Amino acid sequence: MKKKLSQVDLRYLPRCAGEYIKLVIKKMRYRKQVQADVLAELASDFEEELKECTGDEQKQQIARQLIDEFGDVKLLAALLRRAKKRCRPLWRTIVARTFQVIGVLILCFIFYIVWFLTGKPVITTNYVAEFNKIVRPPADESLNAAQLYNKAVDLCEETSDDFLLFFAKNHQAVVDEKDQGRAKELAGKIDEFFSNSNRLNLQEERQDIQDEVSGVLLRFMGKKYNELTVGQRRIADRWLHDHNDALELIIEGSRRPYYWREYETETAEGGMIGVLMPNLSDFRRFAFNLRLRAWLRAEQGRYQDASDDVKSCYRFGQHLKGDKILIEQLVGIAIEALSVQTIRDILGEYEIDSTVLADLQDSFEQIVAGENFVASLKAEKLCVYDEIQRCFTEDRFGGGHLYLSRISSLTSDYQNDVMDVETIFSPQQWPRAVKVLFAHPDKEKTRKTADCFYDFWTKLYLKTPCQIKAEVIDAEKEALEIIEGNVFLQILAPPLARVNQIAYRNKTDVHATVAVLAILRYSKDKGSYPNDLQQLITAGYLRQLPMDSFSDKPLVYRKTDDDFILYSVGPNFTDEGGEYSRDSKGRIQNWLDNGDAVFWPAANSEALK
Repeated sequence: MKKKLSQVDLRYLPRCAGEYIKLVIKKMRYRKQVQADVLAELASDFEEELKECTGDEQKQQIARQLIDEFGDVKLLAALLRRAKKRCRPLWRTIVARTFQVIGVLILCFIFYIVWFLTGKPVITTNYVAEFNKIVRPPADESLNAAQLYNKAVDLCEETSDDFLLFFAKNHQAVVDEKDQGRAKELAGKIDEFFSNSNRLNLQEERQDIQDEVSGVLLRFMGKKYNELTVGQRRIADRWLHDHNDALELIIEGSRRPYYWREYETETAEGGMIGVLMPNLSDFRRFAFNLRLRAWLRAEQGRYQDASDDVKSCYRFGQHLKGDKILIEQLVGIAIEALSVQTIRDILGEYEIDSTVLADLQDSFEQIVAGENFVASLKAEKLCVYDEIQRCFTEDRFGGGHLYLSRISSLTSDYQNDVMDVETIFSPQQWPRAVKVLFAHPDKEKTRKTADCFYDFWTKLYLKTPCQIKAEVIDAEKEALEIIEGNVFLQILAPPLARVNQIAYRNKTDVHATVAVLAILRYSKDKGSYPNDLQQLITAGYLRQLPMDSFSDKPLVYRKTDDDFILYSVGPNFTDEGGEYSRDSKGRIQNWLDNGDAVFWPAANSEALK
């Protein structure tokens, strides 16, 4: 029967023997049951040797001899402990080793978590400054349109009191009948605002009114001028009159060969993601104003002036393209698209002299000559480089790891469901959490992957949508495979496939507009439309065939009874005979995947909405 330590009686042994045994047991540092067994065994050994002794003095002497034979206490304790371990059952050894390993792993995990949470990024490169170097061409500041554009924005920063009161007086002419209640309410707010100047937060209230008026104006200012009601024209004329100086600055700036500005950050720590672009909404508004004024001038028979406004609008859009932030490029593309659509719409509404058409075509061809329609990814790549140094800790062992605080802000800014730091450590997300904590690629690997990712897109952007389809390239799938397993890059990756298609749509749109001008000129000079596009080149009206990026063939041209049709097969890559593509409400909208992109004849505004 196994004994406990308290059950072993050492009183019958000499004092020196008892103390020696107790000291050995203490030095063993082992399980109590084993200590009790060893205690009993040692006590038994001493008793066996001392049983024939006749007196206490003899027992003391024999006990000391035995202690000397047993030797050093620590050594004996270690030997006894080792012997007991060798003799224990295999299952007990396995259990002991398992718990030891678990303990070590827990300690390592705690150490790693502390190390992980205490790591900080180190900012080594100012990528905003690097980007500013890329954006600025080797040109004098006098050739930069930025100053003129900024002045135009400053002029329009606040809508005049006179215009707001004029708007309130003519509010019923601004909106459709179903919106009369809203217009009446807005007019009442304007009248109340100007009748009571002692209220608090006047500037804030005025800004709210100004924004609401701008929103109402956009409901009709996107129409063709000749489709506006008399009241709407009155509002539009007053608006253009009040913004004439700003528009002239935009036109003057568009004539300059370059546009660049110093990109700034919202805070010193903002980096590339914090780059401020405060004027883009104003730039879009200027583009619509130029479009509206071009329509007004066309309605007045001032076709040359109208074409000048549209060309200025296109050059304005060109300035926003190139090695800029991607959102700037997209706004520039949108302004270019608005310009060429306006050209075709005006040509469809008015009979314009062949001389004006020739001048417009010649000058427009010069504007677009050599234009690079491919989107630039330089800014996006620098943005990722910048975030790598801000989202990974300084290089320690492992090459730096994710900095969760910064990553959390990125998931919030990008509204990306790839990783939500607030929920990633829930029990359901533990596998993902372990992957992020232990298996996420380090800083160096992430940068190499980013290089591969953007190199892939840069090369792909040189291919037309038709070439991509012909080569059976699933761009989004291949791009995601490059960044697979890298949560950081999955968060930051923009929808670059969509951007590429928009860029090539714009290129096709521009070439189609040049072709429309050539066809109309030919018709006015020859009395009939050409039989095919090649005839335009032969007759000297066109320098080259307008190519369709979605078929890699010339745009489809066909004469009709008294007109002609010119179209692209569109993003579904199927020639549907010039059938307009339409949205879910049946409204005509080019570049949907359920029809062709028809450039001529132009649909009316109501059909386009």
